Amino acid sequence: MKKILVAVVALMATLNLSAQNTSANCYRGFADVAYSVGIGDYDFGRIEINTSHGYQFNPYFYLGAGVGFHFMSEYETKDMEIPLDVRKSMVDIPIFANARANFSKGKIAPFVDLRAGVYVTNSGGLYLNPSAGVRIAINNKQAVDVSVGYSLEHLGRFKTFGKFTSNRNLDYTRYDADYDTEAFTIRVGFEF
Repeated sequence: MKKILVAVVALMATLNLSAQNTSANCYRGFADVAYSVGIGDYDFGRIEINTSHGYQFNPYFYLGAGVGFHFMSEYETKDMEIPLDVRKSMVDIPIFANARANFSKGKIAPFVDLRAGVYVTNSGGLYLNPSAGVRIAINNKQAVDVSVGYSLEHLGRFKTFGKFTSNRNLDYTRYDADYDTEAFTIRVGFEF
């Protein structure tokens, strides 16, 4: 994991940090905070902090790479005296490729964004987050972004119900299982 983090830091350090302008080829950086509302089988939320750095090819297309810190709360199956699924709170760290398309050059411009990568924590796994939103330009170098999206994240470290050990009582076995979780994501970001 240390080698991957060192590689990401080295990549960001080698980028050209010259003046940013969405109308010219240049470096572009993004930083955002998000909250993911769990949907599907697991409905726990996550607070996310992400950053992405890369190249703005023209006013419409950006390609870069990023890293995130996703703070996940402790989770237990609801409304059960003995929960079937139990998970400790943790911080998951995804490393991802980031592609973004702006649909106009105006002060307020719609965009779509796609993040795809893997976790370097939590036994690895897939990270996928497509979203759509609005870019609100502050000046020709900076903007505020607001978006909503869908997140598919690989989770592990769950203890899951196996089987009852007897037909006379409610004792049961558990086993470790890996699960994916889905979420609706609300994101606010700053681009520079």
